[in-house]
Amino acid sequence: MRAELLDVAHPPSEYGSVPLDASRKGLVFDRWTSAVRDHPDLVRRWLPDGGGMPSHAAFRAWTGALYGHGSTFLYVPAGLHVELPLEVHKRWAAGTSPIVFRTLVVAEEGSSVTLLEELSSEGGGPGRIAVPSVEIRAGPGAIVRYVGIQRYSEDVWDIGQQRNISERDSFLANFNVLVGSKRTKLGVESDIRGNGAVVKLYGLVAGGDHQRIDVNSFQRVDGKASTSDLLYLSALYEAAHAIFYGVIRVEPTSSGTGSYQECRNMLLSDKAGADPIPVLEILTNDVVRCGHGATAGRIDDTELFYIMSRGLDRSTAEQMLVRGFFQRVVNDIPDVQVRARVISALAPRIGRIAEVEGAAA
Repeated sequence: MRAELLDVAHPPSEYGSVPLDASRKGLVFDRWTSAVRDHPDLVRRWLPDGGGMPSHAAFRAWTGALYGHGSTFLYVPAGLHVELPLEVHKRWAAGTSPIVFRTLVVAEEGSSVTLLEELSSEGGGPGRIAVPSVEIRAGPGAIVRYVGIQRYSEDVWDIGQQRNISERDSFLANFNVLVGSKRTKLGVESDIRGNGAVVKLYGLVAGGDHQRIDVNSFQRVDGKASTSDLLYLSALYEAAHAIFYGVIRVEPTSSGTGSYQECRNMLLSDKAGADPIPVLEILTNDVVRCGHGATAGRIDDTELFYIMSRGLDRSTAEQMLVRGFFQRVVNDIPDVQVRARVISALAPRIGRIAEVEGAAA
């Protein structure tokens, strides 16, 4: 049945190199099928527990049944610091078979790692569905950064879910770069389970044509002095539309926590639109901060005039403004090469940096 639904004859995943020293110290970064074969007890220990956002429960069950092909298992043992980013590119050939996979990242106590995952597909089919699932577990004192770049073809309906689980004193940063697909429905959940944890949820959306990007987020804040911040920025061209519905829930058992939710949308066409909807559920009176900010609007004419007065045409001036708009998120990616990959993925929409800077010189 699984072979009938999925194209299992063409493994989509291409993995970057793994530091030899890290692999000798217990790092596991491989295809799911290989990890199950070589480390069955380890994989079994960290299998997802079935929790997650209720809105994606049906698709989560589907992923749980069919996720082997194209899936990734990353395990970082306690105390291991992986200096260079780990990379995997998952590319699907044209066709109608569903894109179903799971990525599981486990960082044990005191470890650190950065994972760059690129998703792309060839177009030309009548339409297909993608159901990706990402789960990230940051153990006590761990530092985890996940950068997901989604560049599906325009015939893909993307229904994805991400779950971020943070233990005490950990740092977890999740970056989503959404460029491709016909429709995207992404659920992003953050579950803080300890004191002093810090979570940063970032998103960059570059939509065009008649794309519709719908992001639901749920930030659960608990423990003492924990922090959960979200920043999603969208640049919308032609008739693209972005919807953001985000909830921050501060549990009654928490104290001294800080959280913020920010969604900004830049409309680059009269037909583009955005609906940011932030929600706060504060169940305790001991909060350092908890708030939200949401905007949707056109480029400021004064800023555009100022840049064009330097001799640039309108298109190049708009690209410069969008680049500066996105820079708030890009600057928070520490690795220079990962930042370059993100900008490269955005280039078909916002232009290439070298071209924009050359025109401005």
